[in-house]
Amino acid sequence: MSVIFGTDLDDSLTGGDGNDRIYGKAGNDNLNGNKGNDLLYGGVGDDRLLGGDGKDTLYGNENNDFLNGDAGDDTLYGGSGNDTLYGG
Repeated sequence: MSVIFGTDLDDSLTGGDGNDRIYGKAGNDNLNGNKGNDLLYGGVGDDRLLGGDGKDTLYGNENNDFLNGDAGDDTLYGGSGNDTLYGG
């Protein structure tokens, strides 16, 4: 399992073929889980999260986020902002 941390800036973070945990932190981030069963955490900012293949869990935050589970059985939590969620 890979664990990937972003910064307080705008980041683009992509997981590998296995199971990943990706943390965006602050900034407007793009997180891509790729293959595997992934956990994606947007953090503070207007984030875009793409689960990819597998059984993924995506967490937005209090800002305006875009969450797309893509293929597989996914769980999406938008948070309190004005979010857009697509199951897959």
